Amino acid sequence: MPHNPYTPPTAQVDGVEEKTAFDFSGNADYSFTPKQLWWAGVFCLLSVVLTPVYFFFIFTAPSVPVLKDFSVATAFVMTGLTIYIYLLFKKLLNEKSGFHAANLAISLYILISIISALAAPFGSSTDTSLTTTLIAVGELVLGGSIAIYLGIQLLRCEDPLLGQSKPIAYLTIATGITLASVVLALLGVLISIVLGIVMAILFFRASKALTQVQG
Repeated sequence: MPHNPYTPPTAQVDGVEEKTAFDFSGNADYSFTPKQLWWAGVFCLLSVVLTPVYFFFIFTAPSVPVLKDFSVATAFVMTGLTIYIYLLFKKLLNEKSGFHAANLAISLYILISIISALAAPFGSSTDTSLTTTLIAVGELVLGGSIAIYLGIQLLRCEDPLLGQSKPIAYLTIATGITLASVVLALLGVLISIVLGIVMAILFFRASKALTQVQG
C-alpha cells in the first residue's frame, strides 16, 4: 500500500506523545500557512460581529435610507470573508484530512453567498410585492438546502478536526434546516453565529498545531 505523506507515524515512542492519523505532518507541503489559518479564525469572528450589524442596517433602513448603502457594503464584506473562510476550510479538509466529499457542497455554498450579495442592492425590507417575496423565500430555501447538504457531507469526515468536526457539521445542518423553513430564518441566523465561533476555534487550533509541527 502506498505511503500517505499526510499520515504521521502512529507508534508510541517513550517520552513522545502518540500522533493520530489526522495530525499535521511536518513533512507535508501544505498550500496554507499557520498565519492564513489564524486570519481565517479572525475573519470568522469578524463575520460573527458583522451579522447582527447587517440585520440592524436592513431593518433600520426604511426609516434611515442611507443605511441601505451600509447594509449592501456589509453584505459584500461578509461575502468576501465567507469566500476566504470556506476556501481555506476546503483546503484544510483536502490536505489535512484527505477528505474531498464536501468540495462540491462548499463550492455551492460559496456560490449562493455570492449570488445573495449581488442581489442585496435590489432588495428592500419595505418591498412586499409577490415577486420580491418569492425571490427572498427561494433564496432562503436554496441556501438552507445547500447548508444541509454541506453538513451531511461533513458528517462523513473521519478527521475530528481538532474536536470541531461534529459541532461544525451539526450546526451547519441546523442552520440549513432553519433557513430553509423560512419561518425559523431568524433562529438560523443565531445558529450561524454560533457556527462562526466554532469555525474560529477550529482555525485558531489548526494554526497553533501547524506552527508546532513546522517548528
